[in-house]
Order: sequence, then C-alpha cells, then structure tokens
Amino acid sequence: MRIAICDDEKVFLKNMEAKIYRIIPKLDCTVELFSSAEDLLNSTLDFDMIFLDIEMGGIDGMTAARKIRQTDRRTPLIFITSHTEMALEGYEVDAFRFLKKPVEDVKLAQTLHDLKLMNENMRGVLIRSEGEDIVVAPSQVLYIESDNNYVRIVTTSDIYAARMKLADAVDAFNHVSDSFRRVHRCTAVNMMHVSRIRDKEACLDSGNAIGISRSYLTAFKKDLYEYVRETAR
Repeated sequence: MRIAICDDEKVFLKNMEAKIYRIIPKLDCTVELFSSAEDLLNSTLDFDMIFLDIEMGGIDGMTAARKIRQTDRRTPLIFITSHTEMALEGYEVDAFRFLKKPVEDVKLAQTLHDLKLMNENMRGVLIRSEGEDIVVAPSQVLYIESDNNYVRIVTTSDIYAARMKLADAVDAFNHVSDSFRRVHRCTAVNMMHVSRIRDKEACLDSGNAIGISRSYLTAFKKDLYEYVRETAR
C-alpha cells in the first residue's frame, strides 16, 4: 500500500508518517511525503490514498484535488484541515473524509481501516468459469466448496464453477481480503458474511448455514473473534 501525505508543515508531515507506521507496519505500506502540492502533482508515483492539507502556500489542497480528479477518479482523497466548514467543497472532488487538525490517532486509525476495507471490496479475483474469465469481488462471496476437480464459488447473486483446488481458491481470495477460513476439509466460508455460530454451524447473513467440522471448530471461532475485533463489526 502506497500512501501520500501532502502538507507544507514539515513537523506535521513527520508526525503523520510516524502515526501511520504505528498503525500499519512498514512491510505493508510505504509513506511518501510532499511539502507542496506542486511536488505531489509532479510525482509520477501511483498511490492507494492521498492525505491533502487544504491550506498550503502556492497551490492549495482543494485546487490540487481538482487537478488530480481531471485524470484520476479512483484514488481516495482525505483532506486535513483546521476548517471543517470547507467539507461541502469536498463533494465535488469525491473526498473520502475530512480529518481535523490536530489529527486524532483514533480517527486516523479508523480512516485507514475503512480505506483498507474499501480497497478490498473493490479488488477482485479473476476466475475462469464455463469458458469465461470473471472478476469476483471477495465481498460478494459467501462460501467456497470443493466438488471433485472443481470448486463452487457461491456469491450473493450467482454460483461459479472453476477448475481449481479449494486451497488455491482460498489462497487467491485471501491474497485480496484475508477473510476466508476453512470450516471443513471441503468448505471455506467468508467471515464477512458470518452473523453467528450456532452449535456446529456458521450462520451467514444470506440465511445459509454451513456445517463446521470438529477439527476446524476451535480455530475458526478464534479467527472469527479476531476478525470481528479488527473490523469492529
């Protein structure tokens, strides 16, 4: 994950960088610092998110955002400001969020968490089903089960049959979202959709109830607890 922070206060830049690295390990992200909007706009790097101070000398943050949006409608923009009354202007550039200076650790952590979830939901896994290449978003998948040499990927709207091993399917989706766990040697569920565990079943928000084998029950309960705690569901 590559994160840009643009602010003309160098002390603030370094503080923000330190805060982000306390929340996200350096192995999982790279923070790039820019002390002016001009430097940011001249950068050739692609970013997964951009933190922008609104009030800067030279090109201000809102003007920079408009320039970014001329060619990039995708990258989330998070404005940093002492004046929250400017939030209405942010709608025209699809601002993801406004953070008030000084930025609170809790609100920064929540913003980073929400951005991570949004990115996971937007990304997909390419599978081949019935002669077609289909991109499936992890958030759409309820569960995956093996069926001889195939897996059945059951989503909120469809069922896809792909010629692959269950372990390979689980690895592919976990590479994007890390929310899939085995509940049986032939079945994995998406913890995004688990509403509760009843007896030895994982009850999904779709109404499906997936059996959990005894050998997977303890580990699955632990993983589900950690998932719920981390995602604050």
